[in-house]
Amino acid sequence: MTYEEFLKTKIELATESGFELDPKKVNKALKPHQRDAVVWAVRGGRRALFESFGLGKTIQEIEFCHQIVMEKGGKAMIVMPLGVKQEFTHDAVKILGYEKPIYVRNMDEVRAADTEIVITNYERVRDGDIEPGYFTATSLDEASVLRSFGSDTYQKFLPKFKDVPYKIVATATPSPNKYKELIHYAGYLEVMDTGQALTLFDFMEG
Repeated sequence: MTYEEFLKTKIELATESGFELDPKKVNKALKPHQRDAVVWAVRGGRRALFESFGLGKTIQEIEFCHQIVMEKGGKAMIVMPLGVKQEFTHDAVKILGYEKPIYVRNMDEVRAADTEIVITNYERVRDGDIEPGYFTATSLDEASVLRSFGSDTYQKFLPKFKDVPYKIVATATPSPNKYKELIHYAGYLEVMDTGQALTLFDFMEG
């Protein structure tokens, strides 16, 4: 076996579990790269938006959730640090022209919400106040909380979000060569089991 053949045996392709979204249906407020990212994420179903600051992850997350609910029904949830809540409500209303996402603290408030998208913070989900499995689509903003494999948030989020039909993570581009960080995201997105990935690739992180 050549080295190239050996590398090919390591390749794992993420399956597509979403649907084809007509780019013309995407909100016209999105720039071309934002539109293409949303179309790609919807097609994949479970994807990561690794983008540098200023590229517009917020409106992409909102648009992803909007398109999923429009096509599949149900509700969508965006989980975020409390400090960026105002940015999401502003962008949803002022830039995209959608209704204001409601901030929710528990499942009673989720069920009572009459908006297609609700927003909450990480602690509400981690501590069990919110049940992610209720939603058709979810997005984790500033998803770097998943970087640490042994963290309480990471260990609790994997089972809580397992089998959510459509989900994305949105965060800055991972540091170069931080392969374990990428594997943690892959585990959350159900692209590949983290233990399986570590065993299969058997690498040392530099």
